[in-house]
Amino acid sequence: MGFSSTDDLVSEITSGKYWRADWNKITGAAAYAAGRWYDFSALGGAPVANAFSGTALAWQSASDSSGFSLYHGGNVSTDTKHALNGSAITQVGTGIPSQLMLVDMQGYYPGISLNSATAQTLTGTPTLRYANGVGVRAYMVITTTSGATAHNIAMSYTNQSATAGRTLPVTVSCTASAITPHINHSGTAANNYGPFLPLASGDTGIQSVQTVTISAASGAGVGALVLARPLLSIPLTTAGVASERDFLNQLPALPRVIDGACLTWLYFSGAAVAASTNFYGAIDFGWG
Repeated sequence: MGFSSTDDLVSEITSGKYWRADWNKITGAAAYAAGRWYDFSALGGAPVANAFSGTALAWQSASDSSGFSLYHGGNVSTDTKHALNGSAITQVGTGIPSQLMLVDMQGYYPGISLNSATAQTLTGTPTLRYANGVGVRAYMVITTTSGATAHNIAMSYTNQSATAGRTLPVTVSCTASAITPHINHSGTAANNYGPFLPLASGDTGIQSVQTVTISAASGAGVGALVLARPLLSIPLTTAGVASERDFLNQLPALPRVIDGACLTWLYFSGAAVAASTNFYGAIDFGWG
């Protein structure tokens, strides 16, 4: 349904159709390198850390009932839920400049070996919250530190039109010795892409992934291939000062949060981030 007017929005949220979600995350013992993306779902804090558990190479669905999802008020159908405001802050100077991106994680394929140079077949059929997978993108997050040997990543996927056998249109390089929870194909080196793996020309989303191939055994490491849809971003510019976003008056307005959405943060480090850096924030949701 949505909101028919500002008056309707005020009426709906004052009647109780509202939820404020507070969150915090703390980076691990290792420093983060500038110019890379990291998956905050794997960090401790609130919500709790995502362990990327499950049978290796088999699809694992994620939803708001996953322990690592930011709770956003539960199902509201036949109403529609929207993000109204968002804020984020860190008091650590090396935590800025940076950017947080909120995504709806559809799920992931865990247990991908980074020490194998043969195609790894992924199993299971994702159930996505977006029709035909439109807008759904893929990224690889490190769950066990990778080895020092240079390597690239390739994959075969089914696009939004149910066309199988689609492949990455360019060479995509990964970071050697990538740490958790680095999105290992992001960075400042040649052939790095982030936070999402590039799609073939004309594609607008992913329904499923069939294979992942690492070009050379890295020597160690495990990753998870995640399917997620980006929803909104909040830039952080000043230590100790909250960055705030009004999603009602700033276009595109009122990003929709679908029932069951598994909300997690991706983080772009604009500077070298010190270990054990903390981040805090909140998002206001309303529905009508």
